[in-house]
Amino acid sequence: MKKYIITGGIPLKGEVVVSGKKNSALKLIAATLLTSDSVIISNVPEVSDISKMIEILEFIGVAVCRLGNGEYKFKAERIDRTDIPKKLARKLAGAKVLIGPLLSRMGRVTYPEYSGGCRIGKTRPMNRHFAAFDKLGAKVSCRNGEWLVEGKLTGGELSFKINTVMGTENAILSSILARGETVILNAAQEPQVDDLIAMLKKMGATIKRDKKNPRKIIVTGVKKLHGAEHRVAFDEIEAGTLAVAAAVTEGDVVIKSVSAGILEPFLNKLSEVGVDVEISDSNIRVWCKNKKRLNPIRLETAPYPNFLTDWHPPFSVLLTKAHGISYIHETIWVNRLAYTCYLNRMGAKIERIKPSEANFRVLVSDDDYDLRKEGEPKTVAKITGPTPLKGAQLKVTDLRAGATLVIAALAAKGVSKVYGAEYVERGYEGFDEKLRRLGARIEVENSN
Repeated sequence: MKKYIITGGIPLKGEVVVSGKKNSALKLIAATLLTSDSVIISNVPEVSDISKMIEILEFIGVAVCRLGNGEYKFKAERIDRTDIPKKLARKLAGAKVLIGPLLSRMGRVTYPEYSGGCRIGKTRPMNRHFAAFDKLGAKVSCRNGEWLVEGKLTGGELSFKINTVMGTENAILSSILARGETVILNAAQEPQVDDLIAMLKKMGATIKRDKKNPRKIIVTGVKKLHGAEHRVAFDEIEAGTLAVAAAVTEGDVVIKSVSAGILEPFLNKLSEVGVDVEISDSNIRVWCKNKKRLNPIRLETAPYPNFLTDWHPPFSVLLTKAHGISYIHETIWVNRLAYTCYLNRMGAKIERIKPSEANFRVLVSDDDYDLRKEGEPKTVAKITGPTPLKGAQLKVTDLRAGATLVIAALAAKGVSKVYGAEYVERGYEGFDEKLRRLGARIEVENSN
């Protein structure tokens, strides 16, 4: 297990370039299975989740060439096998997005019944994915701990009862080579979905969002895709994380290579709290004056173009500095607030309460949580501030919680030890190095 040793209380200052988005790159890499031609993808973040996805592709027979500086060439001229072993799938929740392209191209795929990922919900359900495959003519069965998905796909209309990003991506990937037209309703609007659509169109796919209804995606199947080159879009979650780090340390940071339009839901809340934001071209400057009085707010996560669930954990650190009571209502994952116990250990005053206790609607997007049987979950963080943070020993529970604890340690007085740095390395490229360049005192050590 790796750990970060962080000396807090140092304002972050300088410039930082945001990396390519891990959640985009994983799906783009999966899409390379749809053609036997070479596909070159650049701006791929060097994080452990990407390494795991590449390991799976190489296992099934794809030729992967590392060109350097985050650029890779993929050539799925032949696919030797269509089974994703439990050992590999257990390491990566995003591996399930391989089902769509493998099914589309090969007509058959087997996938472990239980796979990996951060434990921020009760499970990582597959039902939304399977409902989409079923609408396209595939048959799904489970035996000996494995899902078998097979069939010749034909276009159709499918509608997601609950908005799902990876479900939308799998529906797109499985319908590209299907015969006829596929209409996807209540489709996700997250930026990584549009990044996937952009690359598929370069490869020859016929796909578009409805201009009047952006939650409607129309795919007209084609017989074959060809090679292409594509650059991974910037990571809006990393950009938000760095912005919060600048604010909580009372620093002054220019975040480069981003789109303010995509970040608008996040930047609006940042400004509402009272943090200073300046936008110019593809750069965003974030700063917070020493001892500035920050405002408490109410915040609710929701699918894009609203405030994303992955922005929420880092934002909670900022709200410990606000004067008054703030509320964050997490509507996507019932266990996402687990990290708050560690912030309380550092001196924060955060109470987990039910949505109705804070006048929020009761809403749970986790398929495996039964409100009638289990009752209203405590998915609201009631944050009373300001509360100065102090150094502590901390344990990372998931990817975004890990970045959150790093930010809290940067803002705290004294030294913190954050165990589980490998969680952070799953999704943030060179996170510790970027922070050091901004003036942070952070070391990485292997711990026993």
